Amino acid sequence: MLAPLLDIGCGEGVFAKVLFRDLIDLGIDPQTQEIVRAKELGQYKELLQCYGDKIPREAGSFKTILSNSVLEHIPDLKPVLIEAHRLLATDGDMYITVPTNYFDHYSFLYQTLSFFKLNGLAEKFRMFFNNFWAHYHYFDKTGWISYLNSVGFDVIESQEYCSKTQGVLNDLLAPFSLLSFFQKKFFNTWFLFPKLRTVNAAILSKVFFPFSKVDKKVKNGGIIFFHLRKR
Repeated sequence: MLAPLLDIGCGEGVFAKVLFRDLIDLGIDPQTQEIVRAKELGQYKELLQCYGDKIPREAGSFKTILSNSVLEHIPDLKPVLIEAHRLLATDGDMYITVPTNYFDHYSFLYQTLSFFKLNGLAEKFRMFFNNFWAHYHYFDKTGWISYLNSVGFDVIESQEYCSKTQGVLNDLLAPFSLLSFFQKKFFNTWFLFPKLRTVNAAILSKVFFPFSKVDKKVKNGGIIFFHLRKR
């Protein structure tokens, strides 16, 4: 990825800390507590508290824009994508991950209700699921491509992942993240003991690697990665 790089919806910066060796030029997020924590992690050269549709930078300021599991949570998404298009340099690249219309089907309860032909309850749970996670946008692959094309992006590459098995497993394991959820809420950090978390994560990754490995041939994945280029 070419610098300068912008991270839209950087959160507390954990993802960037894990993924990038070099510092990211700018991270933006509307939440004060996320910016405070991101500063502590030190993965960004600069951080701004602002919304994604009004980023105070000149047009063409960034060679690369990244947004990981953020866009689906923005009710009025198109202005944010238009702003990203404005900020990208000519032929600049944007990398995003977003859910598809299959993601909300890959929950344990939805699958159970559907198995017993309780389709009405399954549909109500699906609506609850999206409301709980604040998912406003979850198109199929063709729908996402059409949406992205409409604001001036060409799709260079895409990869679906999160199969039904992986989605249901992820949903079943969600209750085990409650401790981290309360740590984040009350202490503004997902991990009170980062070193212990590193050891724990190494063990869990070995146990669950066979289930989490990305299958490049997966169809109807719950999540999709896009490599976009400014038209």
